[in-house]
Amino acid sequence: MKQRILQEVEQTEQEEKCLLEYKQEMDLLMQEKMAHVEELRQIHADINAMEAVIKQAEEARNKARETAKLIHNNDYQPLKHDIDRMRREFLGLERLPELYETESDLISPE
Repeated sequence: MKQRILQEVEQTEQEEKCLLEYKQEMDLLMQEKMAHVEELRQIHADINAMEAVIKQAEEARNKARETAKLIHNNDYQPLKHDIDRMRREFLGLERLPELYETESDLISPE
């Protein structure tokens, strides 16, 4: 009976060592998990920042496009029309080319 008690006490000590080892491993795993959670949080923050940058760039592009259209329609076209009319009526010359004819890589006929 004494022998059995000693075996059980020894088994208890072995299990205690194993438990300590398991808990240390669990702590390491939790630290690794938290590091990955922080990494994911940072990735999400970077994604959100990039989405904001993309949105701002799209807005700037659209504003520049609209400004170009306004200048073209309100300033350039009326002036070009007058110049073409004067060239034709007073000088007998052909019209000047349209912007899309000389800048086809930047401007479309629409």
